[in-house]
Amino acid sequence: MDNKQLTNSRFGKWGWSMIIYAFLLYYFYAALCVDSMNLYPDTFAGFYGMDRNLLLGFATPAGVIGVIGGVVFGRICIKTGVRKMSAWSLIITGVLYAIFGYSSTPVMYLITLTAVSFVANAFGLIATATLMGNWFPRKKGIALGWATMGAPLCSATVVPVLSTLYGNIGLQLSSIVVGAVVLLLGIISFFWVKDYPEEVGAYPDNIAQGAEQAESQMAAMRAYKSPFTIGRLLRDKDMWLIALGFGLLWMVTVGIISQFVPRMISVGNSPETATLMLTIASLVGLVGSYFWGWLDQKIGTKLASCVYSLSYIIALLLLIFAQVQALVYVGIIFVGFGIGGLLNLMPSMVIAVYGRYDFTAANSLVSSIASLLQKAAFAIMAVLLTISNNDYTLPYSVFIGIDVLGLILLLLVTNKCKGKQD
Repeated sequence: MDNKQLTNSRFGKWGWSMIIYAFLLYYFYAALCVDSMNLYPDTFAGFYGMDRNLLLGFATPAGVIGVIGGVVFGRICIKTGVRKMSAWSLIITGVLYAIFGYSSTPVMYLITLTAVSFVANAFGLIATATLMGNWFPRKKGIALGWATMGAPLCSATVVPVLSTLYGNIGLQLSSIVVGAVVLLLGIISFFWVKDYPEEVGAYPDNIAQGAEQAESQMAAMRAYKSPFTIGRLLRDKDMWLIALGFGLLWMVTVGIISQFVPRMISVGNSPETATLMLTIASLVGLVGSYFWGWLDQKIGTKLASCVYSLSYIIALLLLIFAQVQALVYVGIIFVGFGIGGLLNLMPSMVIAVYGRYDFTAANSLVSSIASLLQKAAFAIMAVLLTISNNDYTLPYSVFIGIDVLGLILLLLVTNKCKGKQD
């Protein structure tokens, strides 16, 4: 097959429609469960008179329990398909988020935040990657490159948007409004989403093949029972290499992003300037999302993932020497490019190793283990900053070591697809 067919963005009308849908899922998942964590503790503490630090600490158990949702919904997705699971999880999340705004006690806050995190994993981690895998088994890198732009765009916009809503209409009504939007997207999903391109007369990767062949492939995928059970995956070396490798790289990404503003302030920038720098880095991430997808298609997922890990080593070195203003601007570019990369490369690697048919089964465990690892970034950074008396050289040096370990693990991943292929 002509390599140009695999590196262009000719996805067709329905293909672009599914990419836009996945883009929205990435945006809302990041908005509800990731970037908005910057606002929740202070907002709820101020509105209900609770302890801010207590609410901040709840993010870890809520996130860890939420990770289990990835495994649960991965198995559900095998039974129901993407459309039904994504639609219902959005509807339930919308209702839960509306209730979340009325969490007037620490216990209720923890319960509702955990519930939102748990259910949102269904559309944020499982539906997105599965849909892209079903539609673009060979052009997965480019397709994910466009879809994952939702995450960095969220990083650049959701905090000011939510802050404006909280300031104008209050916490409770803001939660109802956001929850209603999420619920509405869930209802629309029943009519919008198609699990497979063959359902609407399209082709995987928008590369034409015979109609009879397309219909037989769709029938085969619907009837397929993956042999990759949880037990088998737990005994599979490549599952652990991918999950741990990307989990460590995700940890580094979170460690950098979560402390980017404090680091910029520590070297003499004002809070406003530091926040603007993060916004610029997030916008650079839009370009980065596409770049990693393009690189994935050009040189292969494994090699692209190694380049990704090396780019964050450079980013960490630049942040260590952030006292030099010229290096800061270069660092913003490297940090920004990395924001959109991991959500692209991790599912792409799972597709490459396990194939289109077995992707959902493998991804549910890989994404959950990797997500669990990345949540350790906050605790590691906090401990290292305490030890070093808020000197960032120590934590950044440790994260370089973590990045190298992740790189080594990914280098050991097999280059062969072990799952069923078309």
